[in-house]
Amino acid sequence: MTRQTGRRRPAAAGPAVVVVLTIVLGTTGCVAGRQEPGQATAAVADALAEAGSAGETARIAVGLLDEGRVTGPVADTVLLDQLRVLDDAESALTTLVPPDAASSARRTTGLDAVGDVTDAVVAARSWVATRSGGDLAADEGVPASADDLLSGLATALDATDAALAEAGGP
Repeated sequence: MTRQTGRRRPAAAGPAVVVVLTIVLGTTGCVAGRQEPGQATAAVADALAEAGSAGETARIAVGLLDEGRVTGPVADTVLLDQLRVLDDAESALTTLVPPDAASSARRTTGLDAVGDVTDAVVAARSWVATRSGGDLAADEGVPASADDLLSGLATALDATDAALAEAGGP
């Protein structure tokens, strides 16, 4: 015989609870929201501005290491931080639901530009590792010199600036 302690046992979730949860989840976050073209353009511009800033910061870190003003670990930490910024910028663009063809084209251009900067920063980390005593070969995508690396970063930043101008940024 079971003894009752005065506490009620929780009732099983009924069909009404399931229906309410389905409605709530279906209207919050599970369905893409509609943005106006201006909002989408601003989101692309924001992501590109972040990517440009990350690329410029990487450029400064590489230059400082090349001049002997910072150590390899410091430069690598800066570059790793910039990869996180670039990941956030890419995430902002990949989760954007463009409301029209023009916004979609801007997003695609933005994704390409962010990808170019990301590739350049990844190459910069490889260069820093090699300069710090790592055993990476030039045929593995490691720039031969700081000048080569800075040139690649400049090209990527030019693409970012062009995409930002197209998206109506500064």
